[in-house]
Amino acid sequence: MRISGIDTRLYRIPLAIQIEDSNQRIPHREFVISTVTTDAGISGTGLAYTFGQGGSAVRELVDGSLTPLLLGYDPMDAERIWMRCWRELEPLGSAGLTRLALAVIDTALWDILAKRAGVPLYRLLGGFRDQIPAYASGILKDLDGEPLLKQMRDFLERGYRAVKIRVGRDNAEEDVARVASVRRLIGPRVQLMLDAVQKWTAGEAVQRAKMLRRFNPFWLEEPIPADDRTGHVHVRRAAGVPLAAGENLYTRNQFSDFLRAGALDIVQPDILRVGGFTEWMKIAKLAECFNLPVAPHFVMELSVHALCAVPNGLILEDLQGGSLTELGILAEPIRVVNGEIAPPARPGHGIVFDPAALARYEVTGQATHVTPTPT
Repeated sequence: MRISGIDTRLYRIPLAIQIEDSNQRIPHREFVISTVTTDAGISGTGLAYTFGQGGSAVRELVDGSLTPLLLGYDPMDAERIWMRCWRELEPLGSAGLTRLALAVIDTALWDILAKRAGVPLYRLLGGFRDQIPAYASGILKDLDGEPLLKQMRDFLERGYRAVKIRVGRDNAEEDVARVASVRRLIGPRVQLMLDAVQKWTAGEAVQRAKMLRRFNPFWLEEPIPADDRTGHVHVRRAAGVPLAAGENLYTRNQFSDFLRAGALDIVQPDILRVGGFTEWMKIAKLAECFNLPVAPHFVMELSVHALCAVPNGLILEDLQGGSLTELGILAEPIRVVNGEIAPPARPGHGIVFDPAALARYEVTGQATHVTPTPT
């Protein structure tokens, strides 16, 4: 079996609910989607996303650098392909857009491998469990009062037993009041996660965490800039609440440094930001060596396979308004039911896009093909 073609397209999709956090407002997402075909008649779908910018650069990397490099490769050689692609792109940087371009190819290859094996992807990757709990992730830090409580009631009525809200108000007492009102509503048995989206300094994070810990947060997520390893160590030791981060780390070496330093309680690698399943599985196994759980960021339709594959999978994020199903671009919806989600039963990762729905959002443009460097 050999790779015979790679067709890559860019889509810019408006969000029904604009994502808003302590640092930015995001009105739309970009998705780079590839179809990798083989001479055996098996094809795979790969993807990556951005928060509204850079998608054309990712598409260019896939079209101009990776596609001419990979034609003729056997997709069974996933590790070899990942490393070959990485060596091609690494001179541009070890993180960011290069990892997203890798993810487009890698997720398509694993889709092909699971289809060839005739099993859902999570079983090919390890098959530890058949379903995983999910939490409802609220995205609006300015939601307050009755609108915030209504959102929480809606989550509970849909069967979620874990919820997340954004914090990071300039006035600390406002965050305390919001968290207190949510805890009163949901009671002591529902898990409550808090996400500060890199808002504070380490000192501020410790102070804020001490104000909030009486509400028993299941975790405090990204309270400080994501790459501040020393700061995370300080906050974790002083704050008195479990610390979660990792969605803005890109390499297994970054995760290794954080884990060896004792910086995290919950590890949150994003499958697409780390370069696909090949790298994600290594990070999950690294976390397992430290007896730490993984709770990946976003892309629940892929994350469900990763979580169900490994023994230290903790919980899946269902980002409000952010799933591929809620964006209206899937031919076959994938949903959380009563707070649990199971991977699609079809072979592969089970993501089937609706071509007509996607076509409305395609961003066209010519990519420049280049000659790959020799090995």
